[in-house]
Amino acid sequence: MPVRVLSSPKDRNDTISPSTGLPRTDGSKSGRKRLVLARNESKMSIGVKDVAKLERIRDELEERTGRASSFSRWAEAAGTDERTLQQRLHFGWYCKDSLLKSTRSLVIYLARSYRGMGIAFDDLIQAGSIGVLRGAERFDPSRGYRFSTYVQYWIRKSMLAVVGRYSRGIHIPATMEKAIKQVQKARRTLSTAKHRRPLDADVAELTGLSLAKVRLAGQCGRVVGSINQKRGDDLNIKETMADVTIRTPEEAVMRQHMRNDVDKLLESLHPRERQVLLLRYGMVDGRRRSLEEIGQLLHVSKEWIRKLEIAGLAKVRKEEIQRELKHYIHPHSI
Repeated sequence: MPVRVLSSPKDRNDTISPSTGLPRTDGSKSGRKRLVLARNESKMSIGVKDVAKLERIRDELEERTGRASSFSRWAEAAGTDERTLQQRLHFGWYCKDSLLKSTRSLVIYLARSYRGMGIAFDDLIQAGSIGVLRGAERFDPSRGYRFSTYVQYWIRKSMLAVVGRYSRGIHIPATMEKAIKQVQKARRTLSTAKHRRPLDADVAELTGLSLAKVRLAGQCGRVVGSINQKRGDDLNIKETMADVTIRTPEEAVMRQHMRNDVDKLLESLHPRERQVLLLRYGMVDGRRRSLEEIGQLLHVSKEWIRKLEIAGLAKVRKEEIQRELKHYIHPHSI
């Protein structure tokens, strides 16, 4: 929750890092600049509230009428004229843009805490910017909070929502998300207390969850990474993975020898039998054809093709022939 900033003498002399987005009040030039910026942010939040209110009025009007509202109807629903509505909208949009620019360093600073959780840094920045606007809509300057202090809660909340929703790559129901957090917290507590890895039964007893749900939460809690995720050397995981589609030199030589031996074997068959087997098992262009397709190519019935296939297979399945090709039958030859 936001913490109220007290204006004690000690507080006025404190110097706060600009990376946090909090204003300096030490009397320096940069301190005065941050103080002016903080006051401007409070004023800008009023414009953001106003434009959010106007947009809600438009949405309610469109939902009620079932069609896009004209600018004149929008102004009428807002209780103002078109010129004033346009001025209020322009000022509100200007306030949004100014707030996002002034709080960008704060958003970047907070986003660093969520690196390495499976979310791109740019997406964290985007979520933080949404949090800034949500916080601005709810900010009340009269309560004595600095805007940059108050909005940190909404920035973190928005980033955590994105991390919880997309970090695993698989959508998990909200009830299971809650169970996962309970289990993780219980494991940390038990590990600290007992100085060992806690058992699932201990976690179930502490959380009040069933043993089956504790085990399921442990499985669902695993983070699913993306092969497009960047690593420390500016390369993504996909760029550092071996390409399994490329054969090793040994595999290439073995396949070539196997193909030569198979070709020699098929030469002993009748030309029609050889042609049927080549087409049937994709040894021509890599595509296996059906009996009907081969029959159309050779202008015969598919039953005749079936007989040719059976006759050809019977010849190549002789024991002496299988013995010659047996050394090719291993997992790497597939």
